[in-house]
Amino acid sequence: MRADTVQIMTTGDGYKYLGAPTPANGTGSYMDVGLYGTPGGHYSIGFAKFNADLSRLAGAQKVFLAVNLLNFVAPTFGTDGTSAQPTGFTYPVTGGNFTLKVVELTSAFTGIGVDANWAHTNLFLPSAAGTVTFSQAGYQYVDISSTVAGWISRAATVKELGFIGIASTPNTWSLNLGTLEAERDLDGNILVAAAPMFLTTIPEPSMLSLLACSLPIIGWVRRRLTKS
Repeated sequence: MRADTVQIMTTGDGYKYLGAPTPANGTGSYMDVGLYGTPGGHYSIGFAKFNADLSRLAGAQKVFLAVNLLNFVAPTFGTDGTSAQPTGFTYPVTGGNFTLKVVELTSAFTGIGVDANWAHTNLFLPSAAGTVTFSQAGYQYVDISSTVAGWISRAATVKELGFIGIASTPNTWSLNLGTLEAERDLDGNILVAAAPMFLTTIPEPSMLSLLACSLPIIGWVRRRLTKS
């Protein structure tokens, strides 16, 4: 018997760089999220919106946030003559160790007034809806069941999440996460398809684990039938 997987995509996402007075970035092929407290406040915080009907998730025992890591970013501040900032597809996809904190936002993210103090008060200090540590590219799943259940029970008008890095190896101070936007070349051709965040009742690894667990049972049944 197969359980149906419910998936609800983000309705909006983006990030804001806190090292300069720039507006929130609501477009682009990735969401940049940095490690809180890096030198000079040079890091980004991310946000995702789920302003959609979540009724299909009502009563679910578990709800996970699917987050797709595209690559790690190892910032190079200045020029030392021996290293250079990676560009394009040269960013590493393995070998990092970055912990992403997911926080429920209590008001709609507009980017206005968002600075290092805002990040400290609204993302670093509050309890996490969930955390995940990335060591390689690909989808990871964060259990945010309590947050989603709260949205549904109180018919929340704001269903948004904030993202900030809280731990990292020295050379992976930020990471790029997939968003709603595909990566395109100058002619508008899609180079890399969009890989957005979404809410799901059954994460893909769990389905694979169930399949793996079922294989020995299937083999045992087949052996029993053969002997019968």
